[in-house]
Amino acid sequence: MSSTPDDDVTRDPSPPGRGSGPRSAGPILLLVLLLAVVGGLLSRGTSAPQPATAPDEVFSAERAAAAAAPLVQEPRPVGTEANAAAHDHLAEQLAGAGFEVTSSEVIGRRAAEGAGSAGYVRNLVATRPGSDPTGTLVLATHIDSVPHAPGAADAGVGLAVILETVRALGPEALRNDLVILLVDGEETGLLGAQAYVDGAGEELRAPVVVLNHEARGISGRPLVARTAGPMHETLPAMPRPEYESFTDALFGVIPNDTDFTVYRDEGGWWGLDVALIGEAWAYHSPQDDAEHLDPGSLQHFGELTLSLTRELGAQDLAALEDAGEDRPVQTTMPWGMLVMPPWLVQGLGLAAPLALAATAAVLRRRGRLTLLGTSFGALLALLAIALAGAAGYGLWSATAAASPDILSQTMKEPVVALPFLGAELLAGATVMAAAWLLGRLLIGRDALLAGTGMLALLLIAAVAVLSPAFASSMVLPAAAAGIGILLGTLLPPVPSLVVRAAALLPTGWLVGTQVHALGEFGIASSAGALAATTALALAAAAPLLIAPQGEASGTERRPHRLLIPVLPAVLAIGLAIGGIALTRAAGEPVQERVVAAVDAETGHTRWESDGVTEWGRSLDGIEGTSVVEGPQVEVEPAGEGTTSTRIRLTSARPGAEFRMELAEGEFSGVTVDGEPLSDDGSAGAQGLRTLRIVGVPAGHEVVIEAEVPDGASMEVVETVYSPALADGWVAPGSGVSLVQPRVEISRTVTL
Repeated sequence: MSSTPDDDVTRDPSPPGRGSGPRSAGPILLLVLLLAVVGGLLSRGTSAPQPATAPDEVFSAERAAAAAAPLVQEPRPVGTEANAAAHDHLAEQLAGAGFEVTSSEVIGRRAAEGAGSAGYVRNLVATRPGSDPTGTLVLATHIDSVPHAPGAADAGVGLAVILETVRALGPEALRNDLVILLVDGEETGLLGAQAYVDGAGEELRAPVVVLNHEARGISGRPLVARTAGPMHETLPAMPRPEYESFTDALFGVIPNDTDFTVYRDEGGWWGLDVALIGEAWAYHSPQDDAEHLDPGSLQHFGELTLSLTRELGAQDLAALEDAGEDRPVQTTMPWGMLVMPPWLVQGLGLAAPLALAATAAVLRRRGRLTLLGTSFGALLALLAIALAGAAGYGLWSATAAASPDILSQTMKEPVVALPFLGAELLAGATVMAAAWLLGRLLIGRDALLAGTGMLALLLIAAVAVLSPAFASSMVLPAAAAGIGILLGTLLPPVPSLVVRAAALLPTGWLVGTQVHALGEFGIASSAGALAATTALALAAAAPLLIAPQGEASGTERRPHRLLIPVLPAVLAIGLAIGGIALTRAAGEPVQERVVAAVDAETGHTRWESDGVTEWGRSLDGIEGTSVVEGPQVEVEPAGEGTTSTRIRLTSARPGAEFRMELAEGEFSGVTVDGEPLSDDGSAGAQGLRTLRIVGVPAGHEVVIEAEVPDGASMEVVETVYSPALADGWVAPGSGVSLVQPRVEISRTVTL
């Protein structure tokens, strides 16, 4: 049987070429790409911390840290004495800065997805009327921390930034009303924010713009995670602005949540949700303290808030109303923010593969590649990109399983993440190198490059069409690659090289910035994504390495070259092993999580531990009998004319936390101390399996009324974060860090 070039995957025709060969410009283009990657990496640094002697109008990380120091010396969960002390200290500081300060004790209430929460919270609100207000600017964060975490970052960094911003602004009023909103109960379900929005927040002068301050880590560049309203009009006011619509879209599908959700969805406010996310190993742990918080990150966060406060405080906020419904796609470029309408993103996404298809048609007519060979290259690229991500994920998963002692308990992150991030990239490089060499055994170089690029550009185009926000960072490099190779194919050698080098710059910038940003997300949070994103970006730019003038390249039947991927594979494993050693040598204690289950009726106690350390393993499974007062529970009919059940709960401990769970059936029509779980009662009517009450003052009787199945069994659990209350407790040594150790005292009642 005879064959044609289009039928033959194993060869590309090789007519006489014109001009330079296909590899002559390769080193130049790769050098351009490398320099662009380095530039992207270097662009994501943080600001140099300013000392306390900096000018009054300048934000100083040293002054900010000193202002917040009394607040972050110990944990301050809702309802505790430390929380009350922090509240009072903040009130004094803001009153001294000339604000009108109000404190409100309210019951915050939220319900969603079969679970309801209520809490006794104290919100702190400081106001300064504007000189000619057109709306309200709110600087917001939360006061409370989780138990056993000083919360220097979460959200002490927000408190520090806001206090220093207020000082730098001075006593003069801004044009717009300025509100400092410091809520309670964020860690226990966004309760303080919900209470404020349902109450006093309704009185704010509209439009309301909020800058919400958060942290999931202790370092890194402050990340604008989410926006609401026409913030694209003011984001350029940030120093070295950075924002990706991709991140905003991502937060819509991941479980992370902050008070910003309430402000945006319930209050209808505009604004930004900004957070530190680097080094998440310290999140919600005793290591989230002032000593570990990066002063450069604090400085950068403060400069961002101060500049935006001045901009929004002086702006005609009402004039932004017309742009309030716009949802442009935004991405960060070397010169600042680029704002694009969604239709332009979709158009650029589609233009990239169409331009490459036109290029492939030209090269086919020149005898440089075949359709079948290009299709095979695309299929190989699809497998390679998927396997690159899988290799990165698999390597980290194996590393984490083999050495659980290096992982934090909350985020499962190592203290030293850089070696593991490098190992993931090398694991992805191993797969990509093996795929390239395998492809070269079967098809020509040009077909392989074109097929690789076509697959990547089609994937990016699909994302751009279906969800322009998700394609915010990818679409410009993709369009530059597609259009660049088309122009380069039609131009003489020297102009072609210039065009292709310029078209590589966006890809290099993307790889540099995204590698750095994904690195801040952490290896546990983004395992596999780093390798897959890098592989996809480089694959999209691969056609730029095709030399438009020259002879077609044939296959390279040198199977021994398949040994080349062994080098990055060995380096990846070496970096993973080195990362384990570096983390263990970092001097940070190993994190452990323990819980004691105590039966309130019999005192029977059983300890459970993650067993990461020898101490934890020795405690795991220990049983004993504890003498500890359990939650007091009384159940009675709610009264004549109603089918509701009244449940009374009390505890002798301050800041008590209760959880009630039905064995079968649901709570509905729930009220807490006479207040419905939601303003319209709808959340209670939907039916809830679990109710949680937090921050209960010592001796306070919580009265819950609800419709419940007659005769249903209900477990009531009081959680106490003092492990020494339970029998069998032995304190760990200094090499162990306890992450929210709990004693859960439970009793079962019949309704």
